[in-house]
Amino acid sequence: MQGRRGGPLPTVSSLSRPQQAARLLRDAIVTGRLVPGEQLKQDQLCAELGLSPGPIREALRQLESEGLVTHRPNRGVFVAHVPTEEWVDVLLPVRLLLESHAFTKAAHVLTADQLAELERLVDEMVDAAENADFTRINEADMTFHETVMRASGQEHTMQLWHAVSPRIRVQFYRLAPWHHRATKIAEEHKELLDALRTKDADTIHRTLEEHIIVASKELLAEEANASPGPER
Repeated sequence: MQGRRGGPLPTVSSLSRPQQAARLLRDAIVTGRLVPGEQLKQDQLCAELGLSPGPIREALRQLESEGLVTHRPNRGVFVAHVPTEEWVDVLLPVRLLLESHAFTKAAHVLTADQLAELERLVDEMVDAAENADFTRINEADMTFHETVMRASGQEHTMQLWHAVSPRIRVQFYRLAPWHHRATKIAEEHKELLDALRTKDADTIHRTLEEHIIVASKELLAEEANASPGPER
């Protein structure tokens, strides 16, 4: 496929379900191996993933519902582009709202084992940062947030969070290398863990706002200063 970074997609068994195909394509979009504007041709996806057209069509419909691909009549399916303005003004505030609610709830019910797992994920980010491995950092980042969200027991909040997360993750993968220090991501999550331990709603909200909104705007500014010009 024109524009693809990082070679062909990994294959799945011909017995795989549509959800497995969606997962592989979702990961490729989030990590930038499939780029915004790239056309996803059904016959090529069938060949690369070893699946029949039916599961591929279902997978693409799922990704369309997540906002990761768009269907253009008489043209086909393309990887979606989320404008920076919409990401900053809509998606990030929605994420902050959802996580502030869920993290505050989770703070009162997190078990010792769950807190230990969050500590382990912070350590994973530190270790990955020492090697500037942003793929590992981002995966540990996502797992950290998902662990807390699940612990909250807020089912509907979790559903909404899953609906917006893939589009947000696309931008975080793109922006992660603009961190002056790779360890800053781990430091932010250590602060989140400390905030959870306080069980104080205001502290949790302020720490999340710094992590989600302020840090994102700083990274966008770094990117803009290094690469001037209009957004495509």
